[in-house]
Amino acid sequence: MNKIAERDVRSAKGTQPVASPISHEENLQSSFLDPDLDDLESGARLRGAILEQSGREISGWIVDTRSLTESVSLSLFVGSHAIEETRTDRAAPAGVGSGTAIGRPGFRIDLANPVARRRLARALRNTLADPGQTHIYLRVRLDDGEFFEIPLFDAIAPDELVVALGFSPSDYTDLLIPNNNRLITPDPDPAGKQVRHVCFYLPQFHSFEENDRWWGPGFTEWTNISRMRPQFPAHQSPWLPADLGFYDVRLTETRRQQAELARRYGIHGFCYYVYWFQGRRLLERPLELLLEDGEPDLPFCICWANENWSRRWDGSDAELLLGQNHALEDDVRFIDDMAQLLLDERYIKVDGRKIILVYRPSLLPDRQSLFDTWRARAKQLGIGEILICNAMTFGEFDPRDLSCDAAVEFPPHTVSTREQPLSELGAPESFTGKVYDYVDAVRSSLGKTYDFPYFPAVMPRWDNTPRKGSRGHVFNRSSPEAFEVWLRDAAGRARRGPFAEPIVFINSWNEWAEGAHLEPDSRYGRAFLEAVRRVASSEPISAQVRSNPDLLDCLSRQELEQAMKEASTHVQLLANIHRSEMVYSGLQHTRAGMPVEAEGAPENPAESLLVIENINSQTNERVVVDPRSVVLVRGWVCAGDAFEANKQRIAFLILLSTDSRKQDQNGYCLVVDWHERFDVKEYMRTKSSDCYFGFQLSFLVHDLPEGEYQIAVLEVGEGSRALIRSNHSIVIRR
Repeated sequence: MNKIAERDVRSAKGTQPVASPISHEENLQSSFLDPDLDDLESGARLRGAILEQSGREISGWIVDTRSLTESVSLSLFVGSHAIEETRTDRAAPAGVGSGTAIGRPGFRIDLANPVARRRLARALRNTLADPGQTHIYLRVRLDDGEFFEIPLFDAIAPDELVVALGFSPSDYTDLLIPNNNRLITPDPDPAGKQVRHVCFYLPQFHSFEENDRWWGPGFTEWTNISRMRPQFPAHQSPWLPADLGFYDVRLTETRRQQAELARRYGIHGFCYYVYWFQGRRLLERPLELLLEDGEPDLPFCICWANENWSRRWDGSDAELLLGQNHALEDDVRFIDDMAQLLLDERYIKVDGRKIILVYRPSLLPDRQSLFDTWRARAKQLGIGEILICNAMTFGEFDPRDLSCDAAVEFPPHTVSTREQPLSELGAPESFTGKVYDYVDAVRSSLGKTYDFPYFPAVMPRWDNTPRKGSRGHVFNRSSPEAFEVWLRDAAGRARRGPFAEPIVFINSWNEWAEGAHLEPDSRYGRAFLEAVRRVASSEPISAQVRSNPDLLDCLSRQELEQAMKEASTHVQLLANIHRSEMVYSGLQHTRAGMPVEAEGAPENPAESLLVIENINSQTNERVVVDPRSVVLVRGWVCAGDAFEANKQRIAFLILLSTDSRKQDQNGYCLVVDWHERFDVKEYMRTKSSDCYFGFQLSFLVHDLPEGEYQIAVLEVGEGSRALIRSNHSIVIRR
């Protein structure tokens, strides 16, 4: 193994990086192409350069000279803490003059995303408490198992390190305690207007007859999500549901959890799409359950999605599945069919009028007569006054042209942004979709006004490649920071509008197959919800936004001045870090031996099952781990008939040595993140009393000897114990 790989991390101070930075003034061709392959192969095992090294990103290029066209794996470490992982792009041959060269495969580690910031905060908190030098380094792992460590920030003092990584006092507590559980009570607006945030809600995510017939048995949008693949190098794909799992909206508990999550982060209510075809309804079950069992217990309104139902997901006449045959004599019945919803005490009002959205009023014949009939009929039914709004789609913006009372912005229809050339993004020829700039879309929306009554709207992201694959449309460069800027501006525009009870609509809560979801996912966690929380509770704009150079031109002068003041407080922050007791860390040290509860516990009882979903994001059954690194295990367990879902229990993750000569060298730690997996229960078609619990555990194994350890879970309940083994194991290798 290379000497750089063998050295101890703490002795990195005196070593030199494998890669020396390339001057930014170098010719573009010479920066990314190496015309002399002989020279490339005759150098060290690694060739490369770090081009950007800051608190926002670490990027550059690197190549394995023994395998020029293969990508390599990179991990960023702070001390013994793994922060982020990535791989280089594959190197592609390119012509230089009459010869051929190997393109230098690049990499980028994003340190600006909230998940990475939290890991950095925890790592700094732990490593700065050590009086020794804090070491930050890149670990480069090659396919044959050899790895190299490239030191970063070697000549920087600890107080300078915190500044370099971009931390400030206003956001440090949030970084250390990411899951703030307090409910949001918005501060009253000086003008007496309190903005409500209402999310569009797709009532899908359950199987029903028509979808089974059109798309295959059991189809839901989760089917599309599971098939996602990145379409170009910068494509932020795939994403998977996090906190709520692959849920079914027919489950009361799922809808209750959605309501709790929405309330916690300042969401006022949901706007449900209604699919009504001359009296025939689709996706109606969630709305029926909303009335039957009251969940989710949130204010709500409806939007009539009055387009065709097409196989292309765009409401067009092409590949029609179910058409809208609008006629005045049919459409007047809509208000009667919706009466039970409109009479519900939770239904959202604006200035005393119940709001009804129509997605495309232009498709309705004789709209004026239709809406007049609706208004009269609403009074007869006891609904009262209604406020009919058009969604601003397909260039149909002005409600006066559509016989409506007001309009609702509906991004991406209402944004202006440039289309990004696919060649600049390195997209393959197989991708024929379109890519737009999200930050540019935000800029185009700031301060926008109309000469008619309207409600502003924003979208967290947009990416419909789960539905359309290589033909999809993607808004690139979306982020929680840019979304927060957009949402704050929309709230300000809503307050300045004509309504005493303003609303900002968000597209949307759960449009997973269009990438426009606020629900937590595997890529951003709750970061977009945190942005809503800050805006809804009138908190100052986050430091992440103020330190984002792409958004500086979107900030007010007051916000920019605040950013400058924060820079002078970084050093003071460092002095308080190790004294702070408000530290959240789920990291555990593995204890040697076995817990006393394991004695006499039956192994693998009937109907028991332990599923390890991934180890350090790897799905292999045997995963090699470095004892200096954190091990992260995710999975779920069913301990059999001896345990019921409503009983209290604790659990231990057990590491059982597979070497019969080392049975006394087992290890264990307590499972702290312990939650019932309703998505697994539904998938397994279990009884309500059956217990399927998920877990996520981060731990260190540096006290365990080298070797292979089988993963098991010891579950201890009221009078019951069970040890369930899995087929997965970790291999500790120094």
